[in-house]
Amino acid sequence: MLPIWKMQNGGGDYILKRFKERGFEAAASSLGGSHYKNGTHWTLYSGGWSGVAFALIELYKATGDQKYRDAAEKISGAIAAGHREEKGALVWSGKPGINFDSGIILYLIYASKFFGQKEWLLPAVRAGKDILSTGKPGGKGLWYNGFVNMVNIMTGSTDEEAHMPGFAYGTAGISYTLARLYQETGDTAFLEGAKQGAAYITSVAHIDGDAALIPHRLPDWSNLFYLGHCHGVVGTAKLFFLLHGITGESFYADWHERLIQGLLKTGAPEIHSPGYWHCFSWCCGTAGFINLFAGAYLKNKEPRFLEYARRSGNVILSGASVDENGAKWFQMFKRIVPDEVTLEPGYGSGAAGIAAALIHLYLAERGEAPVIRFPDEPYGVKSAAST
Repeated sequence: MLPIWKMQNGGGDYILKRFKERGFEAAASSLGGSHYKNGTHWTLYSGGWSGVAFALIELYKATGDQKYRDAAEKISGAIAAGHREEKGALVWSGKPGINFDSGIILYLIYASKFFGQKEWLLPAVRAGKDILSTGKPGGKGLWYNGFVNMVNIMTGSTDEEAHMPGFAYGTAGISYTLARLYQETGDTAFLEGAKQGAAYITSVAHIDGDAALIPHRLPDWSNLFYLGHCHGVVGTAKLFFLLHGITGESFYADWHERLIQGLLKTGAPEIHSPGYWHCFSWCCGTAGFINLFAGAYLKNKEPRFLEYARRSGNVILSGASVDENGAKWFQMFKRIVPDEVTLEPGYGSGAAGIAAALIHLYLAERGEAPVIRFPDEPYGVKSAAST
């Protein structure tokens, strides 16, 4: 087996080779159908160049090899310039969710700091303002629809009011992005938009004593509660953690705790309920729990959070299939086809992210922040661009 550093460099060199041969045509989403792939060219989480550039930056940090930094800077500049106008709004994909344009905004915030390119913030701020203007009154606040097509395809609905409140395609992720834009600009309109999004989420939550869960989709499927990062507690809790850090208001800390208790009250991480099928991944399953629990532990050093993270780690270890080639996890990753078992290698969906979560747990036990911190990561002691 090759040493780890050679595998790292080999992957980076492969990316650079494809980039040299095919330029920006080389990136394409591997997720979903044409409704998902369309417009994902620049995205952070859906197979686009923001994700590629972030990976190259991390490789540069690990190796010190300037060629990875140079390529990432070139790609980042193209992302900043790659927007277009659509119905009077500045967009990249035309989908506001964090898996799409909000994720690009977060990446540009990160990259502008890392490379010292303040002008890259300009399209990010403009796009954020245009997304802010799309908020719709609901409950006790505002909701944002991050991906209309995905909602309609998954539900069979043609109702333009149908939406997902969670992180990947909905209000939680968009509100998180607005809060980050407030931190960068000081524009209180962004903070108010984020707080209104949080108010909406809390007003549609299912509350049981000191525990709360957020419906997967509204107005239909209001009694299905995902637990993971994409549409569940793990992702949504990030918004409340960030808003508490910004405002100091106990309301947001209380709701961060309520969401944690909601997850635990289902029997997770040991019991797999509807919305937490037999899935170990960082995006949708147990690995994401570690990020939530270890993040809470790093913040306040309460031993119970570390114990929750350890329980999650034990579930992951017990589900591993180990042979002479290493460890792998068979899982029901596709939640809309929960009886389909797959073997996934990637970061969000499979073994790479699961292994990273176990490393995160190892570091948390020593009071240390994660080695890799994505642009949507609120936990830990350092900003994403500083390491």
